[in-house]
Amino acid sequence: MQGRLLISPSCCGQGRPFSSALAFLEQAGRAGSDLDRWQLLAAQGVNINPCNSRLHPAARAGIAPAGTDERAVQEAYTPDGQCFGCGPSSESGLHMRSFRIKNGLEARVKFPTKYSAFPGILNGGLVGTLFECQGNWTAAVALMDRSSLPKPPMTLTAELLIRHRRPCPPDTDVILRSHILDVSGGSSSGYPGLGGKVSVEVELLLLLPEGGRSNLISTARGIFKRVAAVRAL
Repeated sequence: MQGRLLISPSCCGQGRPFSSALAFLEQAGRAGSDLDRWQLLAAQGVNINPCNSRLHPAARAGIAPAGTDERAVQEAYTPDGQCFGCGPSSESGLHMRSFRIKNGLEARVKFPTKYSAFPGILNGGLVGTLFECQGNWTAAVALMDRSSLPKPPMTLTAELLIRHRRPCPPDTDVILRSHILDVSGGSSSGYPGLGGKVSVEVELLLLLPEGGRSNLISTARGIFKRVAAVRAL
């Protein structure tokens, strides 16, 4: 009996059952260097840089050159996602679109006025929602890159501390930026994609562009833990 699909058709050209997907990733884990693992994935027909980003490690290694049209990580890896904060297919969601930057992600967001707590002041819960979305995506992409995986693993929020410096205005373009602070845990081999408890500490900043400057609205620091070795987002 075949297991459930773990790698989607859009990622690999065809789905793989559980047993073959796990064996495939174990083979990648033994391939040696990161370069060897990316080359193995490419040889298997995997689209290893669906974001078309020049910052993808395979693109930097010259294995999967960036395309001309960079895509948000949400659209590249979970086009059918229903998350309220970041799901591309959520009918009533915020549709956050995050793009790779060095050591993290960046998104530009405009919160609808209907989510205001008071006139001109956004409900702070919406900021927390996108901090959580951005933090999990940042952690998942970091683990994917570190382990040379075809898709990000699933992560969940373990801790999230938010500090608000000023109210966030609705209906205004703001910038959500994240950076990796630390990655801990993993297998003894140093290949965290297949086993062991892994957590990622992420710093998040919400910024308001004003007069050529980016003024701080809110900050957060979170710990995001991988909950499945090969289960894609």
